[in-house]
Amino acid sequence: MYKLTYSPASPYVRKVRLAGYLCGLNDQIELLNPGHEIHIKMKSNNPLGKIPVLMTPNNQYVFDSRVIIELLNDVSGKLYPSDNNKKIVLTNAALAEGLIDASLLYVYSIRYAGDQKPSEVWQNFQLTKIENTLDYLDKNVLNNFDPSNLFISHIGLIVALDYLNFRKICDWKIKTKNLDSWHKKVSDSLPGYQETFPKDPS
Repeated sequence: MYKLTYSPASPYVRKVRLAGYLCGLNDQIELLNPGHEIHIKMKSNNPLGKIPVLMTPNNQYVFDSRVIIELLNDVSGKLYPSDNNKKIVLTNAALAEGLIDASLLYVYSIRYAGDQKPSEVWQNFQLTKIENTLDYLDKNVLNNFDPSNLFISHIGLIVALDYLNFRKICDWKIKTKNLDSWHKKVSDSLPGYQETFPKDPS
């Protein structure tokens, strides 16, 4: 049995969970909430203090989400294509990861500002990256993220788009009709989509 440090709001945890669903390993992954004793021990094994951390059945600790997903792919072989298209999928996955990163940095600029006003320069910097990426994706999503073959790049992008909505960073659906259509198709076919939808911890 695998054990995974868990937060229902974390886009990185959701990426791993959706990867587990897609490769048929979800029922072998136990989710550990922050108050769980093993969760605390596992998180301490990542000196960065970040989640997710995965504990394998032989008690090895693996982080971050990209490495955990690589491990799940080693077990299942379903998250990346096995041909020359793998580098394309990895590049697209990196683009989706960058969209998640920029979204989180925007959220953190507010969350950790303390009594100070968040830096507008920093926020606009992140928003520009987000808007440029969304514009690029709207023009290229149907070619680069074929909805008929689901890989880790699709998971990353669906997580990124849902996180933008979840944290109300921007209403991307207004300006990106192709991306909106893609999102509807993939969310209907991606295993575990509803079960992993982000929410704040109760």
